[in-house]
Amino acid sequence: MIQAEFWLAVILFLLGAFLASYRKVTYILAFSASLLVLLMGVAGFTFSGIFWKYTLLPGISLSLGIDRLSGVFLVMAAVVWIALALYSLDYSRLYPHKSLAAGFNVGLLGMLWILTARDGLTLMIGWEVMTVAAFVMMLASGKYFQQSFRFLAFGEFSFIFLLVGFAAMYISSGSIAFENIQTGGMLFMVFVSLGFIIKMDIVPFHGWMSGIYGEIPDTAAAILSAPVTLMGVYGLERIIPAIPNNEAWSLVLIVLGAVSAFWGGLQAVAANKVRLLPAYSTIENNGMILTAIGFYAIAKGSRDPGLHYLSLFAQAASLVLALSHTLAKTLLFMSLGHAKEAYNVHTIDEARGVWSGVGKTPALGIVIAALSFSAFPPLIGFTGEWMILETIFQSYKFPGAATAFFAAISGVLTAMAIGLISFAMIKLIGYTALGYDHGRKSQPMAKTWMRITETSLQLLIVICGIGLPAVILFFGYPELLFGLLGVPKPFALVSGDPLFGIISPTFIAIIMFILLIIPILVFMANRKSIRKVNSWNGGVPLDEQEFFTAQAYSQILEHILRKVYRTREISLGMHRRIEVEDILLRPIKSFTRLVQKLGEGEALVIMNGKISAYVTYILILFVLAFIIGVIVI
Repeated sequence: MIQAEFWLAVILFLLGAFLASYRKVTYILAFSASLLVLLMGVAGFTFSGIFWKYTLLPGISLSLGIDRLSGVFLVMAAVVWIALALYSLDYSRLYPHKSLAAGFNVGLLGMLWILTARDGLTLMIGWEVMTVAAFVMMLASGKYFQQSFRFLAFGEFSFIFLLVGFAAMYISSGSIAFENIQTGGMLFMVFVSLGFIIKMDIVPFHGWMSGIYGEIPDTAAAILSAPVTLMGVYGLERIIPAIPNNEAWSLVLIVLGAVSAFWGGLQAVAANKVRLLPAYSTIENNGMILTAIGFYAIAKGSRDPGLHYLSLFAQAASLVLALSHTLAKTLLFMSLGHAKEAYNVHTIDEARGVWSGVGKTPALGIVIAALSFSAFPPLIGFTGEWMILETIFQSYKFPGAATAFFAAISGVLTAMAIGLISFAMIKLIGYTALGYDHGRKSQPMAKTWMRITETSLQLLIVICGIGLPAVILFFGYPELLFGLLGVPKPFALVSGDPLFGIISPTFIAIIMFILLIIPILVFMANRKSIRKVNSWNGGVPLDEQEFFTAQAYSQILEHILRKVYRTREISLGMHRRIEVEDILLRPIKSFTRLVQKLGEGEALVIMNGKISAYVTYILILFVLAFIIGVIVI
């Protein structure tokens, strides 16, 4: 049954790619295939095993299978695939490019291949398909080719790391099947995890983002930020915990994740483009996920039985954060895309007044998604961030001064990251969803399916937050749920054994609802007497340029941290503006310029108009390809 669902989904995705000229048909096919993937994921909770295998060489084969971990990720991915496919029925009218529709279907096929792979070769095939498909989607904008190729370069670096890692595993164990991961060794673990980390946009591998995220179609941005980075999370969840005695590398992951979370939050505060801010929040959220996975790996690899509960809690934290990010980031890009296209704007200041100017549905989507990232209870993002902090707080249980020191540093950086991203999300809500619209109205556009999918994800984020016990059971961790302090089982989530911390999002929601009843009733009774007036300016009407801007909102922090932001003032006649810089992009820019110069030099040598140079070049490439082929065979 699972095998039939898989191959039918593959056929539907391929048909969707081939029929990319038929806009509605291609996304309906993607929707149908995603439904099948959702059913496969559910089946993975009860079935575990390989359902297809083709042997190429001894120890090297193509194999597909499913277990509970892949089932969980299939469900998470399929939910947002379904939402994006339906959303695209309306949104694709704005970008009716064949490359966008074809890349969408092929990208989802590549991710399906990754989540069902049972060996390194099969996973790498899906990895490359996903990367190339995402690149094709980026080209649908018809411009920004250099930035798109930069993304492709990072994608190929990721693939190369995976290739070297699985090659090391084959050398040490004679196999690249996932069942032999524990024999992979340190070299395998380092290279493979780096390959997955690059795809998660972890600092410093985020260098491609700033030049392209604000320009590509919103569906492509949503795919890149949520499902694609989810594949990196899945790879780490699959590989890292299976390698024994990896405490040193796990500490590296913890620190790298915490630094990434802090840097993502810091840059999100200063971002002024509608989609660059959520892009940097992806770095922040994936950094916290990486930190949680590192703690999970250390606790799981420890011989101390007292750390068993912490290992379960840390992995559950990484999965809750992954689910929260996947749902909320998809909703945020969909709602912002709805507003951005309705206004035809790119900056946060230009996109103000979505509630009254565009509609309540996209405005509410921005609010709910941003509040989830801001850890607002009882949304699921609140629980995820509480869980990562509780995990870090319990690092005192780990033996060794080095572990305690780096865990403490990571805790400080993670806490600051949560505060910074809340600051950034409040800016996003205040200036886009709830800002002054100044009488602007959106341009007419098809939005029925856009509203339906946005509303569905809004409800799902709220339901997952309130119904957190069901989410924990879905992930397979019933031992984390208790009844305590008047809260019946299984509505209390406990972070430690012995008891360390406890929370019940369900009861928090009930209490918040009760406490909100009176204010809501008072507001409803008096809303007719409420008057709205323009900002007072001494009787003089405010000019458009005199309103408090999003850049002004974050200017104080940019000034205080001017050495980090490299803050500078730009003068344009009578006007002044503040510019900041992500200094971690400097090495990437320098490397790009070096590659360009080397490429230009090589082109002058090879393409010099002499037929002998061309023949020599082709002959050298043929000999190299022949030698590599002989070595591989």
